[in-house]
Amino acid sequence: VMYSYAGWNAATYIVGEIRNPQRNVPKAIALGTLLVTVLYLALNATFLNAAPMSELAGKLDVGHVAAEHIFGVTGGKIMSGLICLGLASSISAMTWLGPRVLHTMGEDMKILAPLAACDERGVPVTGLFVQLAIVITLLLTASFNTVLTAVQFSIQLGSFATVVGLIVLRVKQPDLPRPYRCWGYPFTPLLFLAISLWMMVFLMLDTVTRDASLYGLGLILLGWIIYLISPRTPRSA
Repeated sequence: VMYSYAGWNAATYIVGEIRNPQRNVPKAIALGTLLVTVLYLALNATFLNAAPMSELAGKLDVGHVAAEHIFGVTGGKIMSGLICLGLASSISAMTWLGPRVLHTMGEDMKILAPLAACDERGVPVTGLFVQLAIVITLLLTASFNTVLTAVQFSIQLGSFATVVGLIVLRVKQPDLPRPYRCWGYPFTPLLFLAISLWMMVFLMLDTVTRDASLYGLGLILLGWIIYLISPRTPRSA
């Protein structure tokens, strides 16, 4: 379920290209999360009301199954095509956002400086090709479920560390100017940390998802090691 909402914070990946980010980024995150939540719940309610639970259980193509019950066989095929178009838009968004993240990493850490390279139009071409290489490698070496679980675990752990950092920063530097105010602090961060920790423990304890979760953990540890050994650029300092 958590992976279904992935991308709610994607506006932060391109904060350097957003006008008045202190005002617009929180608004984009809040409105985007609300809209996706409403659409996701409405879509799932439609699926559950359109087809028997016995036919939906264990199926990946639940949209196709539900559409067949509503519109017939032809409608099911059309729905599958629309879902493919929706996935294409997601791929397009990540093709734009992913290289920007790599570009920022290259600007902040000298060991990753090549990732900061851009062409004459400002496109982070190195980051684009690195992301392409990663995607092709995953397609050739891992199953869909392995990639899904590994990415979900790494995203969850990264989010967990970010919220821990929020608390640590407020303890160590209580007088630091804060463009964004955390609603419900400290209860909302602590609630998020508790739920995130529970989800990660569950993924580790489940024998089906444990290996893929370890891959995700290894990815985070690799990034942490690179962060520790890399000298900082004047920009990041």
